[in-house]
Amino acid sequence: MKEIKSFSMTTSSAVQRPERAPFKAWMVWLVASLFYLYEMVLRVSPSVMTEGLTQDFHVSATSLGVLVSFYYFAYVPLQVPCGLIVDKFGTRKIVTLSTLICILGTYLFAESQNLWLAQIGRFLIGAGSACAFISCLKVSAEWFRPHQFALVAGLSNMMGTLGSTFAGRPLATLVQNYGWRPTTLMLATAGFLVAIMSWFCIQDNPTPTEQEKHDAPKLWPSLQEVVKNKQIWLAAVVGGFMYLPISAFSELWAVPFLINTYQINSELASTANVMLFLGMAIGGPIAAWLAKYCQNYVKVMRLSALATAVLFTAIACAQWLPLNIMFVILLLAGMTIGGQVLCFTCAKNNTSHEISGTTVAFTNAIVMMSGVIFQPLLGLILDMAWDGKISAAGHRIYSESNYQIAILAVPICLFASAFILRWVKDSYSTEE
Repeated sequence: MKEIKSFSMTTSSAVQRPERAPFKAWMVWLVASLFYLYEMVLRVSPSVMTEGLTQDFHVSATSLGVLVSFYYFAYVPLQVPCGLIVDKFGTRKIVTLSTLICILGTYLFAESQNLWLAQIGRFLIGAGSACAFISCLKVSAEWFRPHQFALVAGLSNMMGTLGSTFAGRPLATLVQNYGWRPTTLMLATAGFLVAIMSWFCIQDNPTPTEQEKHDAPKLWPSLQEVVKNKQIWLAAVVGGFMYLPISAFSELWAVPFLINTYQINSELASTANVMLFLGMAIGGPIAAWLAKYCQNYVKVMRLSALATAVLFTAIACAQWLPLNIMFVILLLAGMTIGGQVLCFTCAKNNTSHEISGTTVAFTNAIVMMSGVIFQPLLGLILDMAWDGKISAAGHRIYSESNYQIAILAVPICLFASAFILRWVKDSYSTEE
């Protein structure tokens, strides 16, 4: 988690702060990370609602992909300025306001009777979610000592994984029993509890140091330097390709693909999908350990990309694999893709320390662009491969071979990322 440490806007001066009460520090962090968990549930939730969304809005796979990716249309461009926003207004106000924006977007999404209103709802959810993980890092820097920062940031990431897990089988069960609209309204209602807890439990750093005020980041000069750095672009593009198993596959198309291939219900398909998230939670620390052992980030990322590409080629050929084997392959694929997080380290270590925060934010924005592009792109491939079959309800039926063609885009991009890594400079030896 070394790469995340530099993302803190205030870590460098944390050593000068008075000691915080341990219980209060963990309480403030828990509530902030609860919002991160909540927004991850909202982000991944459409994966268990695809059938209902397709029927209610009468959309093709391409249009469904565009609808879901409206989340990223707001989330991506807000990544870079979010650090400045949280610094200026404080975590308590931003998390509370962000939760309310998510609630509004979720309510609009649930009540929408036409496609454009649903798109606005997803857009608002993305805007409200943009500061979630950054707020966790901000709280970690303000309330914990420097040597604890990486641990707390890692635990924050685990909370996001828990959110993705809840958006699997538990949410699929609710959708199966009550429908996607009532379930989405339940999520909107739950958001009020998060907002209330955020307002009353999160406390901002009451006494910012003079060093923190002096070190306030300047966006445009930093962003200009980052954009001109070829190494940052290469690391970000590689990270985006390596994140496709999550952003393009797991967040939207995994559940309908598994339902179609194995003729199972959405609850069991969602459980299989969760294996990918659980594997990634395990694989991240393993990749960090391997990088330290090999003293080489690029080598570990290349191994991660190639291994995941092979596993996703097998996933695309699921019709020849038993379901229990698919569970194992999804878990292994999640573990191997854990090396994706090293793209942030490669980007950060190939630029100056003073702009490391902007570097990581910019890299994350490019990585998240993978969802913007590939969620609708996989839907477009499905539509192009569609053989014309229509259900009695009037929506399109995609065959196993249709999904196979679409999902093969994921391993192709993973192989491409391994090739692009030839031009990424490994910076392990330059690390402090």
